[in-house]
Amino acid sequence: MNRPELFRLARVVAAIFLVVSGVRHVVLAVEGDPSVPRHWLFVGINLGLALLLVRWPKAALYATALLSIQQMASHGTALVRSIEAPGPVDVASLAVCLFFPALIAILVVERRSLHIFRTRPSNAP
Repeated sequence: MNRPELFRLARVVAAIFLVVSGVRHVVLAVEGDPSVPRHWLFVGINLGLALLLVRWPKAALYATALLSIQQMASHGTALVRSIEAPGPVDVASLAVCLFFPALIAILVVERRSLHIFRTRPSNAP
């Protein structure tokens, strides 16, 4: 598998995680979780970002960066609180706090890597 295919695979896997998260938000909204409008909003956001990852990765980088800021503020705070409090660690927040920086790293490395490949002179080794 060549480098562009690996990046595409990583983006597709990330998109699948976002779709699964969107389904989880649907379940929470249908079950009547107190934040029903917020859950429906994140269904759209997650599905939109998943689509960007698969179809328009350059746009996905900017959208992911913006969403990461919001997610780190909300899930990052929840994670810290769960670590400081007695009881279990907030695993969902931990996953979010690992997922988004990793996704940004993948998108940045892909962008730089593909840019390098496109700008090499034709006589380069």
